[in-house]
Amino acid sequence: MLSNLPEEVLYQILSNLDYKSLSRLSQVCRTIHQFVNRDAVWRKIAKELLNTGITRHGRDIYPHVPLKERVKMSQNWYNGVCKIAITLKWKIKLLPWLQLDGDALFLSQAAEIGAYHLRQDRGGRHTRNLVAVFSGHRGDVCRFTLTDSHLISGGSDGKILVHNRRGHGRVELLGHNQEVNCLDARGGLIVSGSRDRTARIWTSSSTVPRDTVALYDRVWSVAISPALSSFVTGTACCENFSPLRVWDVE
Repeated sequence: MLSNLPEEVLYQILSNLDYKSLSRLSQVCRTIHQFVNRDAVWRKIAKELLNTGITRHGRDIYPHVPLKERVKMSQNWYNGVCKIAITLKWKIKLLPWLQLDGDALFLSQAAEIGAYHLRQDRGGRHTRNLVAVFSGHRGDVCRFTLTDSHLISGGSDGKILVHNRRGHGRVELLGHNQEVNCLDARGGLIVSGSRDRTARIWTSSSTVPRDTVALYDRVWSVAISPALSSFVTGTACCENFSPLRVWDVE
């Protein structure tokens, strides 16, 4: 019986099999299945494939994900079939900001953000249905972000609009005097960055900034940590200041 062999002998035998043979072997019985699923069995194969998390020097950068699953994903990418379908099309050559939330696509077009419900018809073709429009900016929408209940947008007019996704009005946040290039929102906290060389911290219960951080350079990106204890700013690096900084929220 294969399962009665010493482990070192079994490892040696399995090292000569490809990923398809290993997958079939794992279906023989429960004992063999448990042994074949070990990372040590799949390491040699994983080293030879792309995007499995095994570096050229053999270091595993994703140890929390089983190697068998990573080999499977790598093969799916390598052998996958890609289908391209045009969902939305318009004549204006406009660079939009977009975000997909489940089967809903949010897409900025000039001063408005449209919410489209995406689905497939019986023929397998993608169709879209406009279900909501979020407006209120006097200029182009530069960036927006989504939470479970709100859509928060920043515009070239310097305003930040907090839209209720269920259509129950919006709140206007005033503070920046130039376009709002970046936004992030998490847990009732909003951080924005602007060409006016400041980052501002807002709370969901106030329409004025809680804090303003002077950065002496245009702010192009912000990100709040999952723990809500800090946030990161990225600037244009046009001045003699560090372009990436981590700030304590408090």
